[in-house]
Amino acid sequence: MKKRTGIYLTALALLAMTGACSKSGSDSSVLVVTDSSFQKEVINSDQPVLVDFWATWCGPCRMYGPIVDKVAEDYKGRLKVVRVDVDQNPQVSRFFKIQAIPNSLLFQKGNIVKTWVGYIPENELRSGLDQALPAAQPSHL
Repeated sequence: MKKRTGIYLTALALLAMTGACSKSGSDSSVLVVTDSSFQKEVINSDQPVLVDFWATWCGPCRMYGPIVDKVAEDYKGRLKVVRVDVDQNPQVSRFFKIQAIPNSLLFQKGNIVKTWVGYIPENELRSGLDQALPAAQPSHL
């Protein structure tokens, strides 16, 4: 019985560590969106939304992911950032004719206002966002 408990506790610890590692690699500022939640989270959003279409097997997507995470954190309050796994969400991917990934679409009021296809450097993504997004309102203290 002791051996089983030890194995069980070891398995739980490994699961906890795996969960912690996967969370640290993906920013909590980025929402995972599915075929069923896309309308609510993107099209009906009051805020501009950057949608990152990606797949787990895509090397450039994995390199681009940390850039998207950083942008999500830095633009918090101005921009909502979401991810769509193209393999898990074929309806949305097909609807927007996603044929190459990574592929990022910027939506405002339910309309696409900017598109980036392939891996792009952080400064290029930021430049495009800064041009497309309304200027941040200065805070009055």
